[in-house]
Amino acid sequence: MSEPLGRAAVTRESWTITSIAEWLERRRQDITASRLPALFGLHPYLSLPQLADIMRGSTGTGTGSVPDSPAMRRGRILEPAVAAALAEERPELPPLVKASTYHRIPEWRLGCTPDYFAEPDGLVQCKTVSSQQWAAWHGKIPTGYVIQTLCEMMVTGRAWGLLACLEVSPSYPLHVVEVPRHEAAERRILDAVAAWWRAFDAGDFPAAAPSAELAEMLDDGSHVDLSAHNYLCDALPQRERLKAEVSAAEKQIAEIDTALKVAMGTASTAWLPGYNITWKSQHRRETVIPARDIRVLRIRSVSEEEEASGSPSATTTAI
Repeated sequence: MSEPLGRAAVTRESWTITSIAEWLERRRQDITASRLPALFGLHPYLSLPQLADIMRGSTGTGTGSVPDSPAMRRGRILEPAVAAALAEERPELPPLVKASTYHRIPEWRLGCTPDYFAEPDGLVQCKTVSSQQWAAWHGKIPTGYVIQTLCEMMVTGRAWGLLACLEVSPSYPLHVVEVPRHEAAERRILDAVAAWWRAFDAGDFPAAAPSAELAEMLDDGSHVDLSAHNYLCDALPQRERLKAEVSAAEKQIAEIDTALKVAMGTASTAWLPGYNITWKSQHRRETVIPARDIRVLRIRSVSEEEEASGSPSATTTAI
């Protein structure tokens, strides 16, 4: 395609969403960011034939969209929680503003409904995921959702984006991917969209566009697959056992220390066969630790059942 990318001279349109019916009708004329991964075979819910049916308004619901699901409902309900968690973890971000607009670029027949804007030049895409699905993802947000976020940046002309995924577990960890503009990846997206529309307008639909190179382009190196590292595959279970032994030993040591202190009472020294013991007061000067950023190593074991339960349970607010 020859259209310029990014914020260059393309026509950008936007409308305030006033009703679901109007929003669905506007979306039907475009490939939307949430549907875009289907063009690369990366959508967890949507195949290319299903996408063609939706675009023709021939789904079972007759709405030009897919039926609601528990995962999608969870995403809608928890979307504000994702934004709140992101604001808490990234206080340096500008205030997040809930988006209420539909955006499109007519030349590309490409559209999007962003989740949040970070004025003046950023946006945030919100997702939620079950702990089981996060384990099945092997700790990395799928490329399809990165593509969705990048597409929203292209359509709105935003300079930067964040993909924030809240894991629905007792501690609600937030997983965040920074999504920069990427001209080569954007070109691949526009080529896939153009191929789709050529085929769709001719009454057909193309095969899925290649995704491996696109995924490689968008890989920022922040996640590594160590499944082929033979030493670590054997060593981490051993580390888990050793940590458990250390924890049990430390608990036992604390119990012995408590018993010793109780036995000494107010005494500062004590003796028993083989040991001289002191328990004296010490003055420690005040120290101020300057703020700094450090890398924290955390290892969470994942059961085989969690890794095997790969049913699609991440959410997107609109398909």
